[in-house]
Amino acid sequence: MTAHRSVPLAICLALGAPLTAQGLKPPTLLENAPAEADELDIRTTPVVRAVQRAADSVVSIYVLDANAPRDDQAVEGQGSGVIVDESGLAITNWHVIGPVVLQPGRHRVQVRLRDERRFAAAVLSSSAEHDLALLQLELGGQKVKPVTAGRSEGLMIGETVVAIGNPEGQANTVTTGVLSAIDRFISVRAPDGQVRRYTGLLQTDAAINRGNSGGALLDITGKLVGINNAMAVGVENIGFAIPVDTVKRVFQDVLLSADNLASVWLGARVEDVNGVAVITAVAPASPADRAGLRRGDRLSKVRGQDVRSALDYARALASVRPGQDVSLSVTRDGERALELSARAMSNAEREILARTGLELETVDEATDKEIVRKATLLFYQGARRGRVPSLGTVLRVREAHQDSPAQDLGFQSGDVIVAARVPDYFGSRNVALRSLEEFADASRQLAGSRLFLVVMRDGEALEGELDVKRL
Repeated sequence: MTAHRSVPLAICLALGAPLTAQGLKPPTLLENAPAEADELDIRTTPVVRAVQRAADSVVSIYVLDANAPRDDQAVEGQGSGVIVDESGLAITNWHVIGPVVLQPGRHRVQVRLRDERRFAAAVLSSSAEHDLALLQLELGGQKVKPVTAGRSEGLMIGETVVAIGNPEGQANTVTTGVLSAIDRFISVRAPDGQVRRYTGLLQTDAAINRGNSGGALLDITGKLVGINNAMAVGVENIGFAIPVDTVKRVFQDVLLSADNLASVWLGARVEDVNGVAVITAVAPASPADRAGLRRGDRLSKVRGQDVRSALDYARALASVRPGQDVSLSVTRDGERALELSARAMSNAEREILARTGLELETVDEATDKEIVRKATLLFYQGARRGRVPSLGTVLRVREAHQDSPAQDLGFQSGDVIVAARVPDYFGSRNVALRSLEEFADASRQLAGSRLFLVVMRDGEALEGELDVKRL
């Protein structure tokens, strides 16, 4: 027993003796070993080459509180995006920038590139139906690298794919896997509260986590084959992406459509015809219709900016705010030059108009304190309380359009919409409608049925049920 114990003891003592005393050099673990001539080639796998080709085109997207004093205090949401044009156009998911569209003026978008450059970005257009949105980076003359688009048709189950994105705020994260399946569908709850079903998706086991949404799914050559948009909750290694062929179609047919502009709505559809921006449709009772635009007009300038395509049109409207007048230069019948002006509508105004025929405006205390005061007293009429808080803002009818539910109910210009009656646990209650977004949301929830409204006319309360159309 003693002899056996002495052996490890002797070994320990030998290891504890100074190496120099034995004529040995200290280990060179921290010294740089000579590089093999072909070592870099061996390490540069196809995945590495794919990442090197595309990584500079993938961006991190941050949705910020527009009123926060500092950017690091302002982050309310984050995701990823892919630069698709050297002019600074980027594709992302609608649900990434949803708050910007749903609450105009309350948020702003900042984009960070792989090289740490940061740019403000405007949401040009979006489609909740397809979970895609188009951003315009404000480059200020700087250059960016667009991704190389591949094709999703012909993708093979089992082939290697690479995902790049900003999961959990970890920018430029790369994961790899295989294409697990095609033509999948998912149902998710979107930022607007609706459960949306997305079909025709790619499935991959490459890790896609929160924040990866809007990022790139690449094939082994580094070409874009999909836009990552969802992960399965509660299980590992199941992620989904929108096929790039679908993205291309939606980009051309939907995101460049005037109906999907995120900034404002004029009601004119613009298409590219032989290098010219042509008005191909005008919505009845829209700002464009009122301005006198006609189908076939050739659009040359918007707000003094040259317009040659639907994309130019979208860019020209990106900084316009609802209520602003937009100057339009058009040529009619190939020769007559016309200068027109249209009042821009918000998307909420547009939705209200389409569903009800009402054209509304917001009135606050600075605009008409007396109307707000009277509406407040009417709203709280019968309430057992002393001093009541002001509603702050109310909605006033600018016009009830002809042949619409609003006209059928008898709305008049100047009517003030005070509240909507909604069902609750005890039966129903009145809810104040203080903004266009609140009215649009209420009409959206009751599409295909009736919205019970409390209206003030000449200081008196009126009630009625307004038919709400489905869109």
